Amino acid sequence: MDIQPRTSLVVYVSSLRQVRQLKRYGHLEYVSKRMRYAIIYVNEDAAKETIGRLKQLRFVKRIIESPRNELMDLLGLSGEPEAKDDQINFEEDEE
Repeated sequence: MDIQPRTSLVVYVSSLRQVRQLKRYGHLEYVSKRMRYAIIYVNEDAAKETIGRLKQLRFVKRIIESPRNELMDLLGLSGEPEAKDDQINFEEDEE
């Protein structure tokens, strides 16, 4: 069983009435009633396509993609060897 790389999308909506429709596009994890946004998880390889489809919905105001994967690569916590060239080295600054 392979683990699918996923990313989270924060979707701001104009009305909470249509939030149930977001279940079609990914796993609906959290809905903030006061701030009117929802967090959905989608597969990383289909994220750009899903964002394009979500932008076409009338009730969607704004979509923010999680920067978690880029931050993990930058800090060297992803475990990928090619990301080590770009990572921040905190040990050199202590001198």
